[in-house]
Amino acid sequence: MTRWRLAVAAAFCLAALLAAGAAAWRGVLAPPAASAEPQIFNVPGFSAHRELAAMVSAGLTPAQALVMGTRNPAVYFGEEAEFGQLAPGMAADLVWLRENPLRDIGNTTSIEGVMVRGRWLDRATLDEGLAAIAARHAR
Repeated sequence: MTRWRLAVAAAFCLAALLAAGAAAWRGVLAPPAASAEPQIFNVPGFSAHRELAAMVSAGLTPAQALVMGTRNPAVYFGEEAEFGQLAPGMAADLVWLRENPLRDIGNTTSIEGVMVRGRWLDRATLDEGLAAIAARHAR
């Protein structure tokens, strides 16, 4: 079974659990999706887009999938006052998208910039960083 099929199968199970009232957060699909290989090939960020798509293909709405990666982890860790939403005084980590992910979850890849610990990284800076990583591993 391909990793994509494993992820979709796991997402269907997750959708059933959510329909029954269970709480969940993004990342619960990462082990089944990557179980055929070491976790180093489950690249943070890139794999999140695949996981969100699998959740939506299994029947979750884009909003439900996004809440699983934002608000729900904060609730799970009891840190709702620190992160998980956009509000004054909250940790300033966010992704700025060109397109609306509520219309199409694939729009999570339309990243224009990222705020990390209060530092803004625009698209050009992100591309430079990705190019540097690719160059280091092309040797």
